This record gives sequence, structure tokens and C-alpha cells, in this order.
Amino acid sequence: MTAEPVSRQPLDDERIDRRLARIRELMAQWAALRPGDGEVWRTGFCALTEAEVVAAETRLGLRLPENYRRYLLEFGEPAHLLMSYAGRLVAEQKGPRPAEPFPLDRPWAGLSAQITDWEETEGTDFFEDGPGEFYGWLDDPEDAFYDLPAGARHTDGTLLLGATRSHFLARLVLNGPWAGTVWLDSFGNDGELIHLADETEDPYQDYTLGSFVNAQEWLPLAELPWFPAPEAGPADPAPGDFLDLTIAVLCRRVRRAAAERACDRLDPTDLQDAQLRLRSPRAHGFPAGHTYGSLAPWFSGRVRDELLRATPDPEAAEHLLALPDPRGRPAALILAGRWAELAAHETDTVPDDGRSAVNLALAAELLDAEPGPLPVPTASDARRPDSERWAVLNALARLDAGRRQRCLDRMPVPDAAALRPLLEIAALPADAEALDGLLAGELSGPERIAATVALVRALHSAAAAGVPDPALVDRLCALAVAVDRVGEVFDLLAAVSAGRWTDWRAAGAAGQRRLDVHRAPAR
Repeated sequence: MTAEPVSRQPLDDERIDRRLARIRELMAQWAALRPGDGEVWRTGFCALTEAEVVAAETRLGLRLPENYRRYLLEFGEPAHLLMSYAGRLVAEQKGPRPAEPFPLDRPWAGLSAQITDWEETEGTDFFEDGPGEFYGWLDDPEDAFYDLPAGARHTDGTLLLGATRSHFLARLVLNGPWAGTVWLDSFGNDGELIHLADETEDPYQDYTLGSFVNAQEWLPLAELPWFPAPEAGPADPAPGDFLDLTIAVLCRRVRRAAAERACDRLDPTDLQDAQLRLRSPRAHGFPAGHTYGSLAPWFSGRVRDELLRATPDPEAAEHLLALPDPRGRPAALILAGRWAELAAHETDTVPDDGRSAVNLALAAELLDAEPGPLPVPTASDARRPDSERWAVLNALARLDAGRRQRCLDRMPVPDAAALRPLLEIAALPADAEALDGLLAGELSGPERIAATVALVRALHSAAAAGVPDPALVDRLCALAVAVDRVGEVFDLLAAVSAGRWTDWRAAGAAGQRRLDVHRAPAR
């Protein structure tokens, strides 16, 4: 062991109450900053019932820590909110001997004498040249690294939440003094099982914590005047507590959402400066590292916002064109209706094997021009961003049937054959018969995007027509669930339903029930 044991008592009810109240507050701030955002919707899972929690506890063989238990009952599964790679839902986990006592009482970094022996024997360095090589040198790496009680494993008494962006496993401790805390298990990666909130001056430890919550992603923007101030954490922090970690994650998400809303108001020069800082953090005094991001999430969110409108706003699309991002540029050009520039971008900027015959044909049709030599059909369109595919289908679905067919006729046969069924979905009329056929099948990949176009068009059409038939609204809500867009289109759903649902979760539950009815005969 590498540190002295640390004493800890689980949070009492009063401290849990304060943390749950803070989480509610942060969730509300996040939702207000990103109204209808699919990320908020997907991470705000439905609360578990007492019966569901008890069933999970019966399967695990113990009562869950009170902080985690109460979070499940109020907010639902946390893994997708906390983790880059979520583990199984608590109801599905059996766990690595979850009812056995958690055997650790301090952070652990392995037996240094064995690492030193290996380094001297092999003439290498543990952290630079590969822990995996060191493990291969040992007959039983776990026994060598963990001086555990006989028969114990370092995973005993834990529940796997998921994995971090750096592929460290995060385990919730289920029993003992550390119940309700989260530990990083990087055994097999760098040989350490590290308590997340271990107080240390070691920057490597800070990086590990930052990796868990992706805290560093927008850090290079912190000195810009428009970047929001940090959110405060708990006044009485408890090292490694699950609820404190959740608050830290939500604080970062709220801060990022506030920064993205600030980006909406920046002029092109400031946007380009922000992008440069994120791509080149070292030039602005920050360590280089893969946790730094880009404005891509903001860009995708703005594209989505425009595609949810009845008609995209060309001025808003102009804002998107301020970013020198060639991968996202076609979607912005389509939204702005700048067809000549779209054709020029595909012809002059995109490599020959990556050009989109679909974009070139669309631009030619809207310009009433010949498309010129089209690229040999490749898989390039399948590799384009979903936002671009959504923009293309949205633009084509708004054309009359004759122009849509002419556009298809301009394309190479394989491209037209792949696009035609998607376009048939995107241009579906907003009536019960058409929607029933769409709801009967599974929607994924390109079909999901095409069905999203049909959903948004139908919602705007229903709103423009006045008070729609409740049966049609039911189908539209079911379609929103089928394409996983309930959060993104909730405002539109609320408008056509006269406020039938109080929030996204209520609409999602109603839509799921209706979707199950439509799909029952097909199963």
C-alpha cells in the first residue's frame, strides 16, 4: 500500500439532502441553457421505482449505499451522465462479488520494489515503456500488486459504473467505510487503483480526476471575458463521494453549456480565436493533452437548432460559416442556401475520393445548372457527419416531387439507389397511415435521420394547421421516441399537444407506450 489508511463515514441524511438539492438545481440550469438538447434528454433518465431498486439489491445481495440509492430513486441511472463509456444498468449487474467486503482502505499504486526490480532487470521505465510489459513479467500481477486478505479481490464490494475517456474503470464501493464513493481501477493500464478525490499535489492525479469528468475540455477558454465563472461545489466536500462527483460533472456541463450559449453571440473573429485556443492549448499556457476539445459540439448543436426550425435561418447559418471546419462546412452551406459555394467546396476543397455526388447534384439542381463530372460512387457519403445527412434530406424533402426526382437522376445510380428510400421516409405526408407504416419498423442509422426529418416537418405542419387530431399527436410522440429525439422536439410536441405533457420524461413515457402498441403485431 502507498498511503496511510484514511478514515471516512458515509454521508448522513442531511448532507445527502443538500447534495440532491444541488443536483436538482444544476439539472435545471443545464436544461435551461440547452433547451430541448438531446444530450440533456438522454442523460436525464427516468427515476427508478422502489420495487426496481429493491430487485437490484436482492440480486446484488446487499442494500445499496444511501447516497446512490436515493439518486436512483430521484434521477435514475447515472452512468451515461458520469462516464464516457457506461457500464450496465444497475438492474442488470451481478457484480464481481458485490456483497463481499471492499478490501481497500487507502489509495493503491502497487509494490514499488517489484517495479524497481523489473526496471533494473529490463533496463526500462514502468510508466514510459508500458505497464503491460511489466505484467507479463509477473506470474500473478494482481497478487503482486495487491497485498489483499486471503481470497479477496480488489473488485470485491464494488459496482462497475463504466469507463473513463482514458479507459480507467470506475467502481462504486457498496459496503464498509467507503460505501458510496467512486474509485478508479486502472489495473492492467498503469497499475493503480486510485481514489478519485485523493488530495494530492501530484498533477498526474489531477489529470486522472479531470479525465473522469472531462473537466479540462474547455479550460483554454477560461481567460476569455465571455467564458462563464466556475460553478461552486459542495460546501462540505466528502472525498470521492458519488454525489460530489456527480455535482462536479454537472458543474462542468453547466459551464460548458453556458460557454456554448455565449458562442452564439460571438463574432467570427472571436469564434476563430476560441477554436484556435481549443486546438492549440499549449500556445495559450495549458498542457497538451487529448482531453481538450473543439467547438464541434457547439457547431452540431447550432446545426440541429436550425434543422428543427420550420425553415432554417440563413443569417444563423452564416454564423456557422465563421468556423474554418471543412468537415462541417457542407451542412452550414446547405442551411445558408449557398449552392454555388457548396459545389465549389466539393470540387476544390474535398479530395477526389471524398467528394459527395449527392451534394454536387443537389447544388446543381438548386442552381439550375449541370453538375459537371460527378465522382465515381464511393462510400464517402456514408462517412459524412449525421448533421450533413440531415441537412441534405431536409433540403431535398422541401422540394416538389419533380425536382426531387431530377436531383436523383443527376446522381450516379448507386448513390441515387441509396438515397431514394431515405428520401421517401423524409418526405412522408403527416397522416396517420404513413406514420403507422413508419412506426412499425426499427429506425436506426440513416433511416433514423430520415425519420427525424419527417417528424420535424410533420410537427410544423400540424402546428400550422391549427389544433391537430389527438391520434396524430400520439403518433408523432411515438415517432419522437422511435428516433430518440423526444428532448430535442419537446417544445414542438408541447405546442401541437396543447401542453398535454409536463416535461420530456412524461412525453417519452407516453410515446413509448404508443410505440409498443404499433410494434406489437410485428413482434
